[in-house]
Amino acid sequence: MGRKSEKSPRERREAVLRLLRREAPAQKIARDLEVSENTLYRWRDEFLAGGEQALAAKGPKANQHNELERYEKKLAERDQVIGELTIANRILKKLSDGRL
Repeated sequence: MGRKSEKSPRERREAVLRLLRREAPAQKIARDLEVSENTLYRWRDEFLAGGEQALAAKGPKANQHNELERYEKKLAERDQVIGELTIANRILKKLSDGRL
């Protein structure tokens, strides 16, 4: 079958889901969309690979979340130290100016 028009991601997704749900034979789904069965199977493979990548990405995201929490805690501790040093600095300036 010749390339008639580019199928939208939504059309591709729906075709792949129909194929995976076995709602119709691959030949019929491909014919309905005017694409080859090979194209339909390629879409399926890309769809499944993308899903696998999305699932695999959950591990690093959890690690990134833990790392982010650790950095936020360090930042809060440093903000506390900066605040304390700022107060001490102001007191020392007032003492040196003779205002205390």
